[in-house]
Amino acid sequence: MMEILSLGEKIKRRRKELNMTLKDLAGDRITPGQISLVESGKSNPSMDLLEYLAGELNTSIEYLMESEETQAQKICTYFENIAESYIISGNLSQSEKYIEEAIYYSEKYSLQYEKAKNLYLKGTIYTARKEYPIAQQLLLSANVVFIKNNKYEEIIKTFISLGKITISMKSYHASSSYLQQAENVYKENNIGNDFLLGQIYYYTACINFKLENMEEAINYSYLANEKFRQIDNKEEYAKSLFLLAEEYNKKGDINNAIKYSKKTLNVYRKLEDVINTARIENNLGKLFGEFNNIEESFIHLNKAKELRMKCKDGKIVDTLINICENYIKLKDIINSKKVLEEIRDKIDEKNNKSLVYYYMMKFRINMIECNKKEAENTLIDALNFAIKMNYTKEAADISIKLGKFYEDSKMDKEAAKYLSEGVEIFKRIGILKEY
Repeated sequence: MMEILSLGEKIKRRRKELNMTLKDLAGDRITPGQISLVESGKSNPSMDLLEYLAGELNTSIEYLMESEETQAQKICTYFENIAESYIISGNLSQSEKYIEEAIYYSEKYSLQYEKAKNLYLKGTIYTARKEYPIAQQLLLSANVVFIKNNKYEEIIKTFISLGKITISMKSYHASSSYLQQAENVYKENNIGNDFLLGQIYYYTACINFKLENMEEAINYSYLANEKFRQIDNKEEYAKSLFLLAEEYNKKGDINNAIKYSKKTLNVYRKLEDVINTARIENNLGKLFGEFNNIEESFIHLNKAKELRMKCKDGKIVDTLINICENYIKLKDIINSKKVLEEIRDKIDEKNNKSLVYYYMMKFRINMIECNKKEAENTLIDALNFAIKMNYTKEAADISIKLGKFYEDSKMDKEAAKYLSEGVEIFKRIGILKEY
């Protein structure tokens, strides 16, 4: 736990650090007994005496006068910055420890705004864990305080987070309401943060797409497109700043700890913006592809590819898959194969499920080329791989696809075998589709 000191405790600690007795500190200005009363909190010094004590102790008057609440606020800020940095870097359990520390101080010293900020962060953690009802409750509790204190950016961010949660819960009308409130607060208060507005437009486009309001989905997709800009990757810089913040914290230098934790957080926020921008560009590209606006889709997917390569985002494979899908739609065999090779090169052992998509796209290319033997072999390879990896649903899908392939090829015995196997797997896992 970090220490919060009263005025008297600060004077006493500093005096001890300088190896001064009460008499040394008192000098000719005051009696040692009066100093003792100040140190024990039984007497409050005048401003003149404070100036004298600050001078003798070689410290600032501001440090001596800083209230316990202000110290607690600084400690909360430090813990909050470190917690958010851990969230962004994916270390949720470590982040939660810092959040609990911050909440402890905010409750002890009745710092409602600080508590709300940390409830928001806690909501972010539960969102990442897909525990949406708890996350929603935490965010709503935080937003009550943000609204009360007119913290407009926090209000908007919270409404966006609530919008994202309710999209995941498939509560699209609730999500639309949250995002509309976010947009209203943004426009009424001249926030001037294009990334926030871009997020509002993007998620509004997603909702309209889910609700099959295609015209609105397209309009909001274009609005989102206008707001996103490329942001530099500064991950290594962030790590060095983070270490500095931790070092200052260990030394007990809370001011420098806060200073460098803020710098760390700002860099991580920019880094997160790159990752988020890449993700949204990828999804916009996918969305435009589904609208059959392939030209616009390529613009977004190529931007997502560039950003993801720049920040070494493991989800580069998803973007390459979407690019390959576009080339397959255009029946551009040469470019389809080029991107397919890129996908194969990027797939590693940690990203095995992407290999299923690789096989399925290869199958489609084989079919466009009318290379039925190669198409058959590709599906068999895909099925064997899915079975080996225990990808049950994927194995069922591939089995059905292989059965249909044999059906179209008038190979009735093989068709019946694989169609039957696929249906049986779907029955076993509780999913039965009409084929």
